[in-house]
Amino acid sequence: MNEKQLARYLCAVRQRLALPKDMKDRVMDDLRSSINERREAGQTDEEILAALGSAKQAAAELTAQLPDYAFRKSPWRFVCLGAAVLALLLGLLKTVTNLRGFASVGVIGGADGPTAIFIAGPQIFDWADVIAAGVVLVLGLAGYFILRRLPPKKNG
Repeated sequence: MNEKQLARYLCAVRQRLALPKDMKDRVMDDLRSSINERREAGQTDEEILAALGSAKQAAAELTAQLPDYAFRKSPWRFVCLGAAVLALLLGLLKTVTNLRGFASVGVIGGADGPTAIFIAGPQIFDWADVIAAGVVLVLGLAGYFILRRLPPKKNG
């Protein structure tokens, strides 16, 4: 294994750690030191990675060792994500049904003058609905991203 592959592995471990940034930095420094110590002890990179496991496994083990610092994931994040998806689907459904609702189209004009196209039927967009769906979509996505990394509960 070369240094590029090791750097990719370490980057993957770092991304999967559910810890605050400063704690991630400390954990990753310790992991690099551990890998260097194992190399100096004569282990090959393949043996080291086999002992550490996949990036997902290594990150899960490292996060489990620091329960006081690990982020919590709120179950309410799925409610927020569901609201965002529902707003998006209802907005798309409303737009598609409004586009089909034209009663008639008339063309006035000819070869010797300007042409005008008149459309009779419902308004294409009801801006209040579009704005409401956009607000629910943005708030739902923001709620999801905020609630997936909550600070740990204080035990005391």
